[in-house]
Amino acid sequence: MPDDRAVLRIGEVSRRTGVAVPTLRAWERRYGLLEPARTDGGHRLYSEADVERVRAMSRLLDDGWSAAAAAREVLRTPATVTALRPVETAGPVTAVERLIGQLRAAIDAFDAQAADGAVDDVFARLEVPRALDEVLLPVLRSVGDGWQEDPRVIAREHFASNTLRPRLQRLLGTAPRGAARSCLAAAPEGEDHDLGLLAAAAVAADAGWRVHYLGARMPTPALERSVAELRPDVVLIGSLNRERATAFLETPPAIRDTPIVLGGVGFVPEDAARMPGAVVHQGAISELPASLARALTRRAGAIG
Repeated sequence: MPDDRAVLRIGEVSRRTGVAVPTLRAWERRYGLLEPARTDGGHRLYSEADVERVRAMSRLLDDGWSAAAAAREVLRTPATVTALRPVETAGPVTAVERLIGQLRAAIDAFDAQAADGAVDDVFARLEVPRALDEVLLPVLRSVGDGWQEDPRVIAREHFASNTLRPRLQRLLGTAPRGAARSCLAAAPEGEDHDLGLLAAAAVAADAGWRVHYLGARMPTPALERSVAELRPDVVLIGSLNRERATAFLETPPAIRDTPIVLGGVGFVPEDAARMPGAVVHQGAISELPASLARALTRRAGAIG
């Protein structure tokens, strides 16, 4: 690839191709799809050939190829990149339904390799918040439905959770080193289910927050000590169990100087009144960064 053609910033590549910047970075990192040159200051610059590879990758994904196979095809035959058969871009619903179907089929078959590949495709095609909101979390919820009638469902739910968990844990390290804002994430004492909290922490990391992830069943004294030592800007507490959430609110941690965001179905909007200054996050997980920012704003207002 001639360097003298590398004049495009990644935002311009995104604008021309319709592929989000985080996805472009993932394709570069995972598959070597892009080959940026560097300015003297270390900034990446991309060429028209990079743009064509991204467009070709997108067409193959819309045709139903896996991300890994599509990248191999584009890189294997660079001379034919522009000749790949153009297809009508599938609408977002169609693309999401395809991803859901692939992941659900892999889980139903207990096929670890296929499930891992399906998750790969989800993150290659969608930004982290949308991947979680529209594909991964809905699949997990649907897998877990009906376990009261069929205990075999529990095995699939565990399989699905164990497939997704390591991927989310790796995402926690995606925030830039030296990120200005930090978040401590934990589930209350007695709360066993933390996958939703882990997903929320991954969204925070994707939004540029440095995340200290403590996970499930965090005793309140240990939470207080961690806050004192790590001094996060915001504490995120997640719970799916109303009883556990209520117990947490009845004996809240002594961290009054640190804003708190409460999330998960265990908490309800009225809980904000029980913990003055706390923000109760409701709605899509993609909106969590706004709730974290709102918590910071409330603290700044209280100090002011």
